[in-house]
Amino acid sequence: MLKKLYIIVCLIIVSTSCKSSSTYNHTALFKVYETEQIKRIINEEIIDFESIIYKNESGELLNLDSIRKIPNFADYTSDKYADSKGIIREMVVRIASEEDKESNLRIQQAYNYQPPLKQVAVDCEKKSELLNKIYALDQEMRKSENLANFDAAVDRQNLIEVISLIEKCGMPTLKEVTQKQMDAIWLVFQHADHDNRKKYFALLQKSAKNGDLTKIQIAMMQDRILMSDGKAQIYGSQIIENLQTNEWELYHLDNPESVDKRRFEVELGSLKEYLKAWNIEFDVSQKN
Repeated sequence: MLKKLYIIVCLIIVSTSCKSSSTYNHTALFKVYETEQIKRIINEEIIDFESIIYKNESGELLNLDSIRKIPNFADYTSDKYADSKGIIREMVVRIASEEDKESNLRIQQAYNYQPPLKQVAVDCEKKSELLNKIYALDQEMRKSENLANFDAAVDRQNLIEVISLIEKCGMPTLKEVTQKQMDAIWLVFQHADHDNRKKYFALLQKSAKNGDLTKIQIAMMQDRILMSDGKAQIYGSQIIENLQTNEWELYHLDNPESVDKRRFEVELGSLKEYLKAWNIEFDVSQKN
């Protein structure tokens, strides 16, 4: 998760506008537009940020450290320029227009791209054993604070197996499996790619209405979906790291003055108490 946040923040620094122009002219380089950049992301092409020349709109040189210290990254964008071999050589940093911001969001979302998921054979009579295994795999690599122990391929395989189970055998219920095994399904989608999480969210909501999952789980997943869509969260469950200050912050919250009312409806405690674990102060007066 921390690695992905780092990539996204870097992406905001170096994201590309699809149509806007700068006052600085490039004679030997070619602009890389949004469509091409997304293609490169999907193809997992690596950019060497340290070797790129950074400039402002007037063509004045900037250093990478100064760019990293720019406040409000979301208010800025940059135009990328490549040489005849397609290698990014220069970036021109400038204030982003609304169109740029929409483009930046699409580019960020490209990092969540996953190739089409191919289902695997599952035995419906052994769903309990399968979900126990999935739960153990999901939690084991998250117990360690060492990020080197994290393996995205494990999350991907867990997702493939859970979706295969649901599509072949239907969504399990507490009449068939234990709460821990139902939790395994929720964990897999909570840690899944954005598209699959959104695709199966309604089914998970239905499970919560039937009492097979909790309201808290659905609230947390809804907040995560909204955050990935670049929208304000509802319940305040999503915390992000500010890579400038190395401190945790509450991700943008919709109607903060009534958040506790919404949280209590899904059996969450007050947001102020919740945020103490991250040393985040929340002093917004709450409406009754």
